[in-house]
Amino acid sequence: MNSLIVLLLSTMIAPEDPKPLRFDRIVIDDNFPGGYQVEIADVDGDGKPDIIALGGSTCAWYQNPSWQKRIISTAKETPGIISSATRDIDGDGKAEVTIAYEFSMNKPKDGKLLLGRQGATLDAPWTFTPIANVGSLHRLRWGDIDGDKIPELVAAPIFGPSATPPAFQEEGARIRIYTPQVQKDRITFDASTIEHPLFVLHAIDVIDVDQDGRCEILTASNSGVVAFSKAKITLPVLGSRLDWSVGLGPVGAAGAAPKRGSSEVHIGNLNRAERFYATIDPWHGSEVSITRRDGGTNNREVLDNTLDDGHALWVADIDGDGNDEVFAGHRGKNACVSIYRHNSKLWTKTVLDRELAAQDLRGGDIDGDRIPDVVAIGGKTHNVVWYRPIKASPTNREP
Repeated sequence: MNSLIVLLLSTMIAPEDPKPLRFDRIVIDDNFPGGYQVEIADVDGDGKPDIIALGGSTCAWYQNPSWQKRIISTAKETPGIISSATRDIDGDGKAEVTIAYEFSMNKPKDGKLLLGRQGATLDAPWTFTPIANVGSLHRLRWGDIDGDKIPELVAAPIFGPSATPPAFQEEGARIRIYTPQVQKDRITFDASTIEHPLFVLHAIDVIDVDQDGRCEILTASNSGVVAFSKAKITLPVLGSRLDWSVGLGPVGAAGAAPKRGSSEVHIGNLNRAERFYATIDPWHGSEVSITRRDGGTNNREVLDNTLDDGHALWVADIDGDGNDEVFAGHRGKNACVSIYRHNSKLWTKTVLDRELAAQDLRGGDIDGDRIPDVVAIGGKTHNVVWYRPIKASPTNREP
């Protein structure tokens, strides 16, 4: 009897949603070997969000709404590609893309960052300029971290350069900040470093959490969730200036390094007011968790601990009820994408897609209907898929 109780308690999963959200499953690409990351951004400057996908040393973009595929880079330019971050840096109406490549799990000193710029036409080859060598560079995101309305590039390695497998604890990773400088047709970057090491820094999110005009950098690492923000401080002699403050969020999952802490992180909303951290725990972990801050206490709730090699996470309010849904995916056994939805005081689960081994999830309003869409990329399934919500009654959506 006791062993049965242990078995029952060892598996936690939110109950099935009795009235699940419905989506059109639109395959953008069914032949993208090694798919690893996906973005949603306006590449061609026509005001419509496009899709950028990468993996297997290739970066490509798909033009909205035809979804014609165009190659940005190949193994010749970006071997070992791992991440991208896309935006119009110089204001010419066409997006640039920064790309992290030459990533190797067992060679933390390896890693490069470059800038890709479009040619004269949509079908012209892109040109590439090296930015920096950054060992084990793993995630790239844009965000205005100092409040000057000019976004910076946040570049996060996963390991420190002297870290070694299997635990990778010899040296922590340090986040790099790259500030673009536009001079006529030339773009350069000023670099700085946050001198706070994090071990197995797997994911970042760059978002203005407190709505003060400055984005925080949320990190998911062996320390759980750690937030970095530019805060105004006053020091003797030096006076007032912006400097980094560090805050610890949810501690993630316990365990031995490197399988501890958090692997992915995003901020969500309940009732349009209460914030929560959504995480996958630990590194490449099995748990989808929600953590709410109650005063100085973290209240962590595990929604699901049945993932195998969890690697994809997103939050978005699909049904307009003021509660963000959590999308999570894993790439191991029984790989799938699932939705966790907050109904009253209960979280429920719906499996959205069993034919995608999720490496990444991103969201945005792709079709202009003011309802968030979600895009996923599968590694071993070689696919890029758009999940478009099927519109229900508009009575629960704000005008």
